[in-house]
Amino acid sequence: MTAFPFARAARRIDALAAEQLPAQQLIEGVATELRAAMPVDALVLAATDPDTMLGLGAGVAQDMPHTVCSPFWEYEFEVPDFNKFTDLARGPRQVADLHAATGGRPERSARWRQLRTLMDSDAELRATFNAGGRGWGILHMNRAGASHGFDAAEQDFVATIAPVVGRALRASLVTHPGRDTAGRAPGMAIVDAEHRIVSATPEALSWFEEIESTYRLPDPRLGLDVPCEVSIAAQEARSRGTATRTRVRTHSGVWLLIHASCLHDGQEAAVVIEPAKASEIAPLIVDAYELTPREVDVTRALARGLATTEIAAELHLSRYTVADHLKSVYEKAGVSTRGELVAKMFADHYQEGLNAAIHAAAA
Repeated sequence: MTAFPFARAARRIDALAAEQLPAQQLIEGVATELRAAMPVDALVLAATDPDTMLGLGAGVAQDMPHTVCSPFWEYEFEVPDFNKFTDLARGPRQVADLHAATGGRPERSARWRQLRTLMDSDAELRATFNAGGRGWGILHMNRAGASHGFDAAEQDFVATIAPVVGRALRASLVTHPGRDTAGRAPGMAIVDAEHRIVSATPEALSWFEEIESTYRLPDPRLGLDVPCEVSIAAQEARSRGTATRTRVRTHSGVWLLIHASCLHDGQEAAVVIEPAKASEIAPLIVDAYELTPREVDVTRALARGLATTEIAAELHLSRYTVADHLKSVYEKAGVSTRGELVAKMFADHYQEGLNAAIHAAAA
């Protein structure tokens, strides 16, 4: 395959990343460019919580049958295997071909053997989209009827765009703030060992409809499609035998926290969905703006209305050092005035107490 389609796709993905799109639009655009640049028969591309590597909600699953969802994550959580997303995110290279990893014997992979019973998936390429050393997205691609894996040029292309997409996904979390959730109550659902919703409160059903989801699983009994992020959280809790939690977003940008815990029989899991507290979101905001702890100190002081000389006195810095920190923060936040900075860093993110939580997260 010539390098031209890859160079053109890389330029287009660079342009998409520069547009500061919402995560879902960015992901759909990147998926389109990937499939235009090389043959792909099935694809999963999703934004992830960098602390858990579970989906934040935004994502696409193209030409993947519904039956793949549960085993896909079961083998990710429970079975030792090649090219797991957590390993890729922490490794020296965030792109890996299964044929290469297994020495040309993909049947050594338990995941490959299982997925082959459900779909045509002869070749497999996986990647994580990293920024700041953490994974903000995942990519899984399959190709049918192939006797070999994705070639070196294809792997290099994905490796080239991976950090670009990672930075754009991270930035999308703060460039598109959500609305307030005042008065919204938590919801609770019980998920059985077959990943079916046994029961759910009205509040949980309401959150189900609003969660932005990579993949929705139809539930005829409930009369709605359940976001896969709910069953995946329950699946992880059962596989680990401990309570788990991860963050997701709604279509309108509201941050939610999903808690999952095994019930006493070890088969069913209780899942609670609630609006996320400021302390849960602050670390993502600090990461997304790439602020240093001292830059956060200066920004907090500025948000309280202090002048440069007052900030300098409070933080025991020179006025020139404070000015340098403010210049850096302005550039990172993409603003030019103090008022714009305070609005973007604090007012735009609706959670009460986020100011203090951001400081605590940076510290």
